[in-house]
Amino acid sequence: MTAILESGVVPVDDLVDSPWPEWIDTAEPWEPVAEVVCPDVPEPYVPDPLPDFSVRVLVPFSDGLGDATVPMLPDFPVLNHRLPVAALAGILESVEPADLRGAHLVNAIMGWEQAICAAQAAQAELVRELATQMGANALRDAGDELASALVCTRQAAERMVVRAVQAAEHPPLSDAWSAGLIGSRKIDIILDEVAVADRASDVVADALDAAGELTAPQLARHVRAAVIGADAAAAQRRAARERADRRVELTPARDAMAWIGAYLPADQALAVFTTVDALAGTTRVDGDPRTADQRRADAFADIFVGILERQTTPDGTPLPTRGGQRVAVQLTVAATTLLGLDEAPAYLGSFGPIPASMARELAQDGTWRRVLTDPAGQVCEVGSVAYRPGADLTRLVQARDQTCTFPGCRQPAVRCDLDHREPYDHGRPGDVQTCEANLHCLCRHHHQAKTEGRWKVTYDRATGESTWTSPLGITHVRRPQPVLSAAPVGARRPEPPPPAPRDRGDPPF
Repeated sequence: MTAILESGVVPVDDLVDSPWPEWIDTAEPWEPVAEVVCPDVPEPYVPDPLPDFSVRVLVPFSDGLGDATVPMLPDFPVLNHRLPVAALAGILESVEPADLRGAHLVNAIMGWEQAICAAQAAQAELVRELATQMGANALRDAGDELASALVCTRQAAERMVVRAVQAAEHPPLSDAWSAGLIGSRKIDIILDEVAVADRASDVVADALDAAGELTAPQLARHVRAAVIGADAAAAQRRAARERADRRVELTPARDAMAWIGAYLPADQALAVFTTVDALAGTTRVDGDPRTADQRRADAFADIFVGILERQTTPDGTPLPTRGGQRVAVQLTVAATTLLGLDEAPAYLGSFGPIPASMARELAQDGTWRRVLTDPAGQVCEVGSVAYRPGADLTRLVQARDQTCTFPGCRQPAVRCDLDHREPYDHGRPGDVQTCEANLHCLCRHHHQAKTEGRWKVTYDRATGESTWTSPLGITHVRRPQPVLSAAPVGARRPEPPPPAPRDRGDPPF
């Protein structure tokens, strides 16, 4: 038998001869210390009183499976707004998973979920302190620091900053998070929905009451209805403003797949889906092995592939050109792969790697441009037809960098600015400065960060590595990205067997 203290697990036998404090194994809660509040000072927010959970004795009990016994754990989640993360972890680590059965395993899993959520809240306190120290540009500067240090996207890092700062503005929400009673996903849902609410505190309180019994999508629906109900006129004005932010996004996925998403007014989004659903219904024929989802996806893609092939909109208007070129999907593939001599992956536009078989299928009707690479796979020349030298140099740098050269940034090079690594000096010849070695691609955000001197960058021409130094003095290295990876071991096709001897009939020949 063991006893769990806030300082760890202690054998009960070692406590027998010691005088036990009066509060052990009692159901009486601790009395909160009374605070002296001046009449002119607003009363501070005080969380619920601390329940009695200083010591819990683990007692073996039968779970109904023969003679097997398992240790007793508290029912999770433990409703305690002040229980430290270490105490939660200590309770859970005091038992072996193999000693638990059935519902008790699920209970322990719920306990770890509470500990994880509480740990996220503890991390958020550090993020909030970092943002405070960063000052006026906390979102930008802390976002860049965390994105580089945690090797995550800038959007994910900025989400951490926003979550940490905004959660602290709602003390009940922050307390529930610190206690592990709600996780970061539901925190984000509540914060996103109440950001526009006039009576945010009322909506947050309602959301916390409902969060424990609702999934994340259900919670979003619940809070959204509460926000609209709080002020219908304001909800109508927000809907009109939000239409200006409509957009379409592409998100690469594994195995040569991707997600395409459109942010639209609800009525238009429903009209799109209804149309695609109807088109999918017209393609159903006897023997069609495709599911309804597969038919919808094919019908959706056919609409846009047809426009790209015709180079006209549905009403016959020609598609606009980009940089003097027709709208097209770019495919980069080694000649040896195209000829079927190996199975090295090809690269599809800003999407990334795709299997060689898909590349050969796409290449059948393609228009090709020669790109020469060095042995390391870096672009050293791009074929030109009738473009001015400036455009050729731009194509060369874009083909070499592929994306923004800030560590971790995946903005495609064709959407980036072309920046001089060493600032342009009008007193020196332009051709020695505006050259491949002194140019790189930067998205607008990271271009601005470099121009303002917040981030420093140096370039090693021998290795192609860019070394970035953050405002806090932390360095990050961005290595060059090969346009085509070397063929994997075993990917090269085996040599065909020698031809069989020609049958010349019976001897003599």
